[in-house]
Amino acid sequence: MDQSLIRYLEDNSLNILRDALPEARSSSGTSLQGVSDADLQVALYTVLLKIIDTLRERTAIPTSAGRDARSLYLDNARDLMAFIDGQSAYTTGHTAAVANHVVRMASSMGLTDAEIDDLEYAAWIHNIGLINQSHKLSVLPRALSQEELKQARNHTVVGAEMIRPIEFLSHLVPTVLYHHHRFDGGNAPGDPKGEALPLGARIIAVADAYQAMVEPRAYRSAFERTEAINEIVKGAGTQFDPQLVPYAHDLS
Repeated sequence: MDQSLIRYLEDNSLNILRDALPEARSSSGTSLQGVSDADLQVALYTVLLKIIDTLRERTAIPTSAGRDARSLYLDNARDLMAFIDGQSAYTTGHTAAVANHVVRMASSMGLTDAEIDDLEYAAWIHNIGLINQSHKLSVLPRALSQEELKQARNHTVVGAEMIRPIEFLSHLVPTVLYHHHRFDGGNAPGDPKGEALPLGARIIAVADAYQAMVEPRAYRSAFERTEAINEIVKGAGTQFDPQLVPYAHDLS
């Protein structure tokens, strides 16, 4: 197989996905009528990434420009998150900021370079499940109801399932799945709590909450930095790991 074809698929997977959605819908007849655009996007994107990995493995062709699959996927994930975040003026740049916060916290904690790299990767993909369009709830001109919060947080399940089939990302499934879980266990019965939650999920929980507060929303103004940090401190031991809360003071 021509190397250029695989490299083209690698570098243009997001554009291919966008082009394929209307064609998949129009050519399916009635079979996809009950499938939402969100679920169809998730399915097509996951299948496309798997096809690329399979083609590369079967032909023993290295990733384009010598990059490994992990680096390539991160590039695509960054593009995808920029697209998702950009759907709302309130969330543009959110994922990039969270990734920066996570790296700063992990560095202050004295984690190894390998651990920091892994956590940065997790931070970039932690919201990838927002391809299910729950991000649209962020533009509502009021606080979300409990049912709407449940719908919005379903992106953790979607994101975890998107990366589960990808071998070099599968170890990050718990981090993506639990990054909105409360430290004190106020979650679904049987879910992990406290230090049983992945460290990455606990770090992202702090970084993500801080960034969400300093961003404006349709129903409120952005918090001042000190206000956001005070809210993180108030949540120590309940929403957030109390051992990680002090590192929030390094965020800006």
